[in-house]
Amino acid sequence: MKRRKLLIATTNEGKIGEITHFLKSLPFHLVTLKDLNQEIEEPEETGATLQDNAILKATYYGEKANMLTLADDGGLFIDALDGWPGVKSARAFNGTSVLEDDDMLKALEEVPEENRKAEFKLVTAIYDPQDKTVFTAEGADSGSVLKAPVKNEVVKWGYNNVFYSDALGKTYGEMTIAEKNGSSHRGKSLSQIKYFLQNQYGGKHFVVPVAIIIRDGKILMNKRNDPHNPQFHGVWEFPGGTVEMGETIFENVVRECKEETGFDVKVLEQLPTIRVKTRHIEKFSYQIYLVPVIAKIVGGDGVFSDDEVLEMRWYTPEEIPSLHLFPDDGNMVTEYLPMINDAISRNSL
Repeated sequence: MKRRKLLIATTNEGKIGEITHFLKSLPFHLVTLKDLNQEIEEPEETGATLQDNAILKATYYGEKANMLTLADDGGLFIDALDGWPGVKSARAFNGTSVLEDDDMLKALEEVPEENRKAEFKLVTAIYDPQDKTVFTAEGADSGSVLKAPVKNEVVKWGYNNVFYSDALGKTYGEMTIAEKNGSSHRGKSLSQIKYFLQNQYGGKHFVVPVAIIIRDGKILMNKRNDPHNPQFHGVWEFPGGTVEMGETIFENVVRECKEETGFDVKVLEQLPTIRVKTRHIEKFSYQIYLVPVIAKIVGGDGVFSDDEVLEMRWYTPEEIPSLHLFPDDGNMVTEYLPMINDAISRNSL
């Protein structure tokens, strides 16, 4: 079935990379302004607040493209400059970045390091032209402004090379996209957006195949990367994700395993049991139906998706219940153990 389109309403390639990296696992077809068959003139950002401008842009582009649209507005708020440049950050230096225009650094030239505290703030807005509704989510990250840009940057746009984040102890410019999404103002905002999109446009009940990938008698486990939801971050789990419309359980297992783990797998059998669980994330609640499926590796490079996975390891079936898992998953695996060991024997795994 055709996925619904979600327009990412920005021409900033850095933003596009971070947003698509964060939202690519959702069942949407992500579209940029360059993908449109029409050229839309940029709106004038006349809002007095970040939220005003985020809503203005999302609504403007959503109406023009007649498409579900995401837009954001962010700013760097510097304590020593009474919050300047703040909501005008994108326009403070005639559209240039601090790498090209050092007016901000000059303004801070006499300010000692201990007084260079700053906060990055961002509001992301989702506009649906079908029912004229808007949803917004905020994010903020505290840090300070360096006296000079870092030289070993990875991310080169905006204020990334002079903003030092307290959370990770380095500048945004030195972070990978996954690191930045895990701690930044944009990552915190997009985390809420992601759950809103799932809750608003997806089902409240999800079928989630649990991929039990076995090799040499051991099972592949993923450590979950979900820093904006501490109760789920760093827990061990089986590879797997929600079955999309028109997709079979086995097709889902093959696709999800490739996307998460980098391995190509062959499904061998589905275990004759289903576990039903209810989960709550902030104001969103949903019910999932866990379907255990036995699979083996038939190819791939094993390079996992760093936006979803912190690390991968192999464990014996008996070791898994003692890992730091989702609540009650240890009991679930204990229940599956006889069936898993039987599958290992029958399939010579």
